[in-house]
Amino acid sequence: MRLCRECSRTPWPYLMVLFISLFAAFTTWLTLDSAGVAPEVNQWWTAGVALTVGGLLAGYMIGCIRRHCRHDHHHPA
Repeated sequence: MRLCRECSRTPWPYLMVLFISLFAAFTTWLTLDSAGVAPEVNQWWTAGVALTVGGLLAGYMIGCIRRHCRHDHHHPA
């Protein structure tokens, strides 16, 4: 089941996923930097956290949008 046209064009859920994943990456970078972790290792962990959090939230968000979409006009009458 794909997202309907109206739901796939709504930018707010995608912006929220981006914001939350960037916030998680920033806090990871800040924590590892204050702990004295080498900058190269810090960059890899920060990128990994951003991609992991972003991927998990995007999958969850798309699943929720599919489940709660009320724009589907293909319901039998």
